[in-house]
Amino acid sequence: MPQRNRFPLPTRILFAILILLPLLSACNTPTPEEPTPIPTPTPITTPFAGIREDPQRLTLIQSDLPDGFRRVDNTSLHGGHHAVLFMNPQAVQQETAGQVLGVVDEVTIYEFDADAREAFENDLRVTEEDVARDVADAENVARESIQVQAYAPGLEGVDLLRAFKVNYRIGGQRIYEYRYQFMVSNAIGNVIVTTRAQGDGGESDRARAQAEAIAQAQVDRLNDFRVLPQ
Repeated sequence: MPQRNRFPLPTRILFAILILLPLLSACNTPTPEEPTPIPTPTPITTPFAGIREDPQRLTLIQSDLPDGFRRVDNTSLHGGHHAVLFMNPQAVQQETAGQVLGVVDEVTIYEFDADAREAFENDLRVTEEDVARDVADAENVARESIQVQAYAPGLEGVDLLRAFKVNYRIGGQRIYEYRYQFMVSNAIGNVIVTTRAQGDGGESDRARAQAEAIAQAQVDRLNDFRVLPQ
């Protein structure tokens, strides 16, 4: 369990989605459906309230997402961290406007609430400029096309929250990302939902609503495992 150690977020998995998009777009073979494995629970027992659970049980699973999503990658940096990547291959291949294409979900558990708060407040991606620099490092993104805007989604059950709308161009496609960073007790969640713009290049209200519902599902999962003080 990390104690007052901050790990850079997002991890390498967060930009795998930018590499997979053009690959999946060029692929004519449907991705085979694979069941999401259920990890073995390894609960952490301490006398303190908070979230004391294996992070592999805390990240989103396939049933938390809209139909068509498949888990394509996962990683753990240490015992208190887990990240997963989901893609919707059919949505990517169809090139239909306003669809949700991919979801990156990451959870890090800290020993105490104060450790999580310190990590959240000192994260390297706290302004629009920080996020824009992050996105500019990703392969295939047209750097001059990047636009970032902080916004306030209606997520319930969080102790701390920041969120950004990001849009950029990959080839001839305009992409919208919704990035959510939130603290629930001693856990920090990072959710990135990637969507395709509308036909005119604008934001899809429906896709944004789906993105917020996905982020809320992760918040709810964390709260489901939250142990309240006695």
